[in-house]
Amino acid sequence: MKKTLIALAVLAASGASFAQVSITGNYTYGYRASTGVGATVAAAGGDQAGLGIDTSLVTFTASEDLGGGMTAKAVMAIDGLNRGGVGGGDSSLALGGSFGTFTLATGRGSDYLSGGTAGVGGVGLDDKVFSRLDTSDSIGYTSPSFGGFTVGLSHSEGATSRATETGATSPIGLGVGGTGTPVGADYQRSTGVTLGYAAGPLAVNGNYTIWDQQGTTANNGKNRVSIRGAYDFGVAKLGAGFRSTQFVTGTRNDSFLAVGVPLGKVTLGADWGSRTQADRAAAADNGTRTGLGLKAQYDLSKRTSLVASYARWDGVVGANAATSETNLLVSHSF
Repeated sequence: MKKTLIALAVLAASGASFAQVSITGNYTYGYRASTGVGATVAAAGGDQAGLGIDTSLVTFTASEDLGGGMTAKAVMAIDGLNRGGVGGGDSSLALGGSFGTFTLATGRGSDYLSGGTAGVGGVGLDDKVFSRLDTSDSIGYTSPSFGGFTVGLSHSEGATSRATETGATSPIGLGVGGTGTPVGADYQRSTGVTLGYAAGPLAVNGNYTIWDQQGTTANNGKNRVSIRGAYDFGVAKLGAGFRSTQFVTGTRNDSFLAVGVPLGKVTLGADWGSRTQADRAAAADNGTRTGLGLKAQYDLSKRTSLVASYARWDGVVGANAATSETNLLVSHSF
């Protein structure tokens, strides 16, 4: 005990820094009912319902003061915790200071539109209207804020493989590496520049991304322009976004609208999304898909909530498709 106290005193006297570690997470469980044409739903006669885990996530965050105004921050998440196993979540390592922040990361992140429009809205549209998120490895830089403005640069490459590219579940078709690539697409890396503004109730973000090794393969990506924003009126928070992707063959345009209304312990949310594709190589990819989500949340405390949501998707195809989904959930964060 004395040796421990002496060692701590020496470290304190020398100015050595200590890392601070926090553990946060979320566990959400409840009842889900789905109807539609997806293979998993059709196997149950067109309807599927039952109890199950919606979210199980644990995140470890370690930060350290390096001195001289510099900090290091590591984030590691594990998700999908159940009796069947544990899945890896997003992870990152960041080095920050007066010069800005450099970040190395591996993960799926959140969808630029439905998951990133300032956190407003109802039910996510990934893997239904928008593409399923794939894991990527990335390096990025974000500048300090200059009057609310920030500039970011990033480079990404795929960390997992995909075997197919069909319907709503098709990835952007780009930057997918590992043991394989989507059918009709080559391994591509992406480089992007982002301009953001956040001050007071307004937050706006614009991004331009370009892919290498475009070649002549139809499903290879060429470039993408994205913009999203949100404004907090106090009585309601509105968000919107638009993303346009140019492929070697064809185009894809995604649109998103969302609203969140706080009413004391109750928060109401709604979102709407649309994807229109034209001249794509696969006929199943062309056309328009839309989705609508509604959500009501009642906060029992700062960490525990009751959640009810309903979503409907039209024009969606694929094994994971469902024309509608209803959730009744209990959610606890720590």
